[in-house]
Amino acid sequence: MSNSTGDPQNPLGSGTDPFGGDDVLPIEKQRRAHQFLTQETRYHIIQAVLGHPTHLATLDELEYLVPKNRSTIREHLDRLAEKQVMSKYTYRGDEAEHNDPREFWGVTSYGITLLDEYHYLRYVPVLRALQENLYLTAKIERHQDAPRPALPESVRGALEIPYIDSETADAIDDALAAREQGDRLFDAPPIEPPQDTETEAGADRPLDELF
Repeated sequence: MSNSTGDPQNPLGSGTDPFGGDDVLPIEKQRRAHQFLTQETRYHIIQAVLGHPTHLATLDELEYLVPKNRSTIREHLDRLAEKQVMSKYTYRGDEAEHNDPREFWGVTSYGITLLDEYHYLRYVPVLRALQENLYLTAKIERHQDAPRPALPESVRGALEIPYIDSETADAIDDALAAREQGDRLFDAPPIEPPQDTETEAGADRPLDELF
């Protein structure tokens, strides 16, 4: 029995292109996809999930990591699900404690294909190292350690961190050093001004240190 809701590999059905039908030129589909992925909040959510030790994050974890408020994050998770990039995975096993989370957000098989096309996956080792060096509250540690459903094999395999070569090791060292200096890791401003709600006063999140 599956531990996830819907079909994370193809939530909208086979043959459906979330960025346009047959009447849309490929270059226009690419423009739409790029614009969608680089919107500020969605960009941070994607980075947070890719860097998560299990690549499945709860809403509370995302609220802790992403420099936006909860309602804004939830809105953009819904948008990522609509475009098949991410899906909500539900744990249905019996290993969870009473207060453990049951719902997690992760990338779909289609999302892996799209993110690979736009070179997001190359940063997985760096993002993982950054998250491993973040301060976590007791609540977030409990969420991170909670049992989770299995990701589709195509997703799990694509996100496995390979042997860390010297170039990747240097990139990790540079990223950690940049964070210590307060620099942002990646420069990917949204193509359009974000339409989402402004971050609440004093609501800084750990990813403010990363990006």
